[in-house]
Amino acid sequence: MKLIYHLALILLLLISACSSSGENVSKNVQAKAAIAGPGITGTLKATQTANGFVWVAVELQGDPKVITPGLHGVHIHEKGVCEAQQEKPFSSAGGHFDPGPFGSSTPVEKNHPYHLGDLQNIKVSVLGKGRMETFSNSFTLTDSPTSLFDSDGSAVIVHKLVDQKKAGGTADEAGGGRQACGVIQLVKS
Repeated sequence: MKLIYHLALILLLLISACSSSGENVSKNVQAKAAIAGPGITGTLKATQTANGFVWVAVELQGDPKVITPGLHGVHIHEKGVCEAQQEKPFSSAGGHFDPGPFGSSTPVEKNHPYHLGDLQNIKVSVLGKGRMETFSNSFTLTDSPTSLFDSDGSAVIVHKLVDQKKAGGTADEAGGGRQACGVIQLVKS
């Protein structure tokens, strides 16, 4: 009987520790990006939940000759700038988002594929359409050391190739060239 009492007490403590009062629950924070590149358009929507996870959804559509069927790397990049008219399109967005002591703006060094901005690949159909959804606890939309809204913002990049998610390797193995970009912005409520 004592065992049941102690288990019930522990369960009650756990439940009350996991629940939170209305005062501590903040409204979900949202962000969005309009993704564009030659022959490609799309959107990124993100919502940070009260428990700190960020839900991310990316939708793409475009000319199947440009955004070829199959998997394409999708990453959050370290700067909120999307300039297509460069020798390397969208290189203005910098490297993969990865603040902190192990971070690097070079996508193919020892910390890849563990950059905080590395997302899942998106699967594009033969019609040139794709959708990807994921949850992440690697970055935030609120003020923190891993916020996407630091002094220079962040952007989402869609790459030409699949991100093979392997350490080291070549730029092609990390997604290859950049096909489309969108500056991530907070949604005002």
